[in-house]
Amino acid sequence: MSAFGSNTRTKTMGNNNMILVDDANIWMFPSRINDYPGLAIAEFGGDPGSPQEFTSFGVHWQFGDDSPWVMATYFEDNLGTFTGYWGLPFTPPGDNRRIHFFYGRAMGTNKFGLRFSLYSSSEEYTDSSPTSNKESFSYYDTHLGLTADDNSWDLALNLGFGSWTDETGGIATFESDGMLDFTLMGRMFMEKGPNYTYVPHAGIEYHKFGWLTPASTEEEKLTAFIIDLGMGQVYTPSNNVEAVFDFGIRMENNKYEYTDGTDTEEEKWSFTTIPYFKIGMDAEVFSWMDVRLGATSFWQRFKDEFVQSNPLFSSEDKQGFADNQTYLGFGFHWGNFHVDTYADPELFLEGFNFISGGNQDMNFQISATYEML
Repeated sequence: MSAFGSNTRTKTMGNNNMILVDDANIWMFPSRINDYPGLAIAEFGGDPGSPQEFTSFGVHWQFGDDSPWVMATYFEDNLGTFTGYWGLPFTPPGDNRRIHFFYGRAMGTNKFGLRFSLYSSSEEYTDSSPTSNKESFSYYDTHLGLTADDNSWDLALNLGFGSWTDETGGIATFESDGMLDFTLMGRMFMEKGPNYTYVPHAGIEYHKFGWLTPASTEEEKLTAFIIDLGMGQVYTPSNNVEAVFDFGIRMENNKYEYTDGTDTEEEKWSFTTIPYFKIGMDAEVFSWMDVRLGATSFWQRFKDEFVQSNPLFSSEDKQGFADNQTYLGFGFHWGNFHVDTYADPELFLEGFNFISGGNQDMNFQISATYEML
């Protein structure tokens, strides 16, 4: 989706996927797929409280000798039904996460990458009463990326759009009035010494979603605009230690509009994050094990404004708060096999379950990678 993401390693280092170089980069900058051929990657679990299951598996394939190119396929399981950035006014039928497809190759002196994701499901029911219901939802997510040959910069453009149907008795209950997601982001790596690299980065997002109710004159529309500007630093004091720090601002403005032809409602809500901080460390403990620590702090101001015409009513709510999060993780390496974990801190506080008698999970999330080449 059109959002800034991370895998287990980048998450436990303070959600720093934007300034770290990692195979997780392919989800933000698909041109980085060229740097990671011959991998098999499995993801387990998620955030605390989410089902701890085998959630996705992907393989990176490399073809050609003189002019190599890379293709990757990912499939997901047990992640529920995808409904877009805003959701839908109805629940689409069944799981609809079909496939993520990556393609990468050299383009001139740079590296090009593409990710295409498809989400689709449908259901149609009829009987002799007569009753008929029809629901369907499809979403197409295209992500283009370009990376410098020397990996000094990355650019990415993401465009997603969806269509859906919700009918009862051949009459539309809700009718789509646009579904669009757009993201543009970039970053640059500026080496300032043998141990320091600065990473300025920027991103913008735009989302639009609307629907009509044909049985009435009701129309509803949602829009969002997000801008993120930051400056990161990667510090490598030795070959077995990497520390990262990111500092930036983020502004998010959302708007909801409703009309039934005469009466109107409008709600605007915004999150202004000035500033945010992200810190993380990856350090070798043994030749086969690393420890990862991370933290994020978002200093936010929230504002919500609501106005309706009938009956006339308006309200305004303002809040200021800090949203902080800490992370603990480990990395294990055995030859070509690597396991990254997002660990439950209670493992340290209470010990293993067979000692404490508890039933907590050891890890919230695990990524397992095997290098095939």
